[in-house]
Amino acid sequence: MKIAINVVATNRYIYFLNDLCDSISSFLDTENNEVNLIVYTNVDIPESIYSKHSNILIKKRYIDHEPWPYPTLKRFHYFIMEKDFLISCDYSYYIDVDSIFIGKIKDQIFTKEGTVGTIHPCLSGGIGTPERNPLSQAYIPLGSNNKYFCGGFFGGTGKSFVSMTESIKESIEKDMGNGIMAIWHDESHLNKFFYENPPELILETPFAVAENYTNKEKESVILFIDKNSRGGHQFFRE
Repeated sequence: MKIAINVVATNRYIYFLNDLCDSISSFLDTENNEVNLIVYTNVDIPESIYSKHSNILIKKRYIDHEPWPYPTLKRFHYFIMEKDFLISCDYSYYIDVDSIFIGKIKDQIFTKEGTVGTIHPCLSGGIGTPERNPLSQAYIPLGSNNKYFCGGFFGGTGKSFVSMTESIKESIEKDMGNGIMAIWHDESHLNKFFYENPPELILETPFAVAENYTNKEKESVILFIDKNSRGGHQFFRE
């Protein structure tokens, strides 16, 4: 299969890239699949990462670094820059660069068609905190029996990923044009999309776990790193 993995790693976030690559090499079958890692960044990728991970096709796509929260809010704008390539892939995913794979990736993330969403590891079974401002394109009404998906890992087939990206990008641009910022930025818009267009495949807890917040289990595949123990959120956002 031809697989694309998208990550955003501006400024100090590039620090996490090597560990993510290590985990891709350990837990994703790079011998029998073409694994492409697209790094959206404004800094140089260390040459050591290219040489160490020759089994991964690493591509840098330059983006400007903007003040928080725009590097996360505009991730769908970045993906569109690689639209033609992503459509050519069998599967395309986004993963937070400050994450690692901790379990073998077999067929549990691959779907015949459509998208893949991951239940937020800290909000398993809950409705979370979706956007409640009715003026926002990310609005989900009170009383909705929604699931709450994390923005740290999602994807699907190449075509469905691009279609989702185009839809969410349009919603974000409408909010930006109206001076509206959803409560959890891109994650709020992702949840609105999944509310209206349920993923074909939902990765339930404990597929994804959060360091220092939830416990790893034998079924766990992704660990979201705790930035507080590595300098704090602000340190990486500057």
